[in-house]
Amino acid sequence: MIRLALLAATLWLAAPLAGAHALNCKAPNDRGPHGTPAVLAPTSAVDPAPPAPGTITLAMLPDIQYYTLCELPLLAAQTGWLSAEAGRRNIRAALFMGDLTEHNQPIEWRFVREQIGYAEWSVPMLLAAGNHDEGRGGNTHSRDTLLTRYFTAPPGLAQSALAETRDPNDIQNAYYRIALPRVTLGVLVLEWAPRTSTVAWANEVLQRHATDRVIVVTHAYLYDDSTRYDWKARGMSQLWNPLYYRLAGAEARHDPEEDGEMLWNNLVRLHGNVFLVLCGHVAGTGTGHLASRGDAGNVVHQVLGNFQQLDEGGLGYLRLFEIAPDGASMRMKTYSPALGLFATGDTQRGDFGIQPALW
Repeated sequence: MIRLALLAATLWLAAPLAGAHALNCKAPNDRGPHGTPAVLAPTSAVDPAPPAPGTITLAMLPDIQYYTLCELPLLAAQTGWLSAEAGRRNIRAALFMGDLTEHNQPIEWRFVREQIGYAEWSVPMLLAAGNHDEGRGGNTHSRDTLLTRYFTAPPGLAQSALAETRDPNDIQNAYYRIALPRVTLGVLVLEWAPRTSTVAWANEVLQRHATDRVIVVTHAYLYDDSTRYDWKARGMSQLWNPLYYRLAGAEARHDPEEDGEMLWNNLVRLHGNVFLVLCGHVAGTGTGHLASRGDAGNVVHQVLGNFQQLDEGGLGYLRLFEIAPDGASMRMKTYSPALGLFATGDTQRGDFGIQPALW
């Protein structure tokens, strides 16, 4: 089944999609303020740095909304590959950045539910929600989401990793614990435009699990110029700031939402166990990296990845974060299981020091 999914994904790239749900499903022509290519280049069919024995791998899957909207086989190619490579690459979790759907419709959520089934019992699938996953038709005007209907609990193996949620039967704000050989990895998943009350809950969670080493996942945090979203300082000069979407809403006034800079100051920098923040959302170049020191002196790598602006809504690219056996560094790679290609450009790969080391 995995081979068929990969073959179908490759064949689709050379043929138009058929079917009623495929209407109006093309990725937008607007490629953002800085522009971006339709494909990633340069690429390599060979892993430029195969992982050493003992490497621990985490996968990052940003903004799959066009795969869902168009019912493309690219998501099955991703999840099928993760399942097939889980043992060889020691893949411990797949982290989804949100915008799982385009219009928050039942047909889209059924597709996501089905496609995740390719790997949910091989790799824990940790799901975040994005702006397109909320409101009527994905308009973000309310926090109503069908995520809570189709995923009342995390899929597959992620159920055993779930430590707590802010609200019962709602994984939009969730904390997962994954046992690694010498440390427990915590993954804090936060809702789209986290509310102040959610940030308060998140602070309590990280205090309760102060010995975990933590990754924070939220849909919108970093901009594609490698700065954090900062409505107060930058306003509309940073497109798609989460605060722009509902600034006048009564709910927002009662329980204000927070952008990247606010999350940094009110949550991330306060906890010495955080070493990585992952996000999607931003089109444009769809990539960014910022390293900042927290109040305890820890280095926090903040990484943006989003491939939806590429041809076919992303060409099946995902990110791999490979933690070295010594726990002191990690390597970022960008790979498409559908194409069988690694993107080797400077913005698509990196070697990051982990300070302090994980073990």
